[in-house]
Amino acid sequence: MADIYVAIRNQDGFAMSSISGEIVTVLIIRNALFEEQCPVTLRGALATFQNLISGNYTIIARHPDLEPTEARQDVSLMDKAIFGIRFIYNEPQRRLVAIETEVNYLP
Repeated sequence: MADIYVAIRNQDGFAMSSISGEIVTVLIIRNALFEEQCPVTLRGALATFQNLISGNYTIIARHPDLEPTEARQDVSLMDKAIFGIRFIYNEPQRRLVAIETEVNYLP
């Protein structure tokens, strides 16, 4: 099993959970099929997906007031993996600046 942790951050590294009062939503797709959807937490702008089977995933951060409205990252997950991803936005412009990823494997 594997876990995916998603963080939405602004250009200064602070949590950015909502825009215009609407929460950012994160979706995961496995092998081209919808798997799960979760809004980020208000306080930390985090979405967590746990106990996922290995496979090819697409992680999508979605909000209608961001540019682009959907930011995507593909990843191949193996068992005993913890995958972290940060979608970083310029908050005043509401534009995607970068996507950072990190993978750790458990023994």
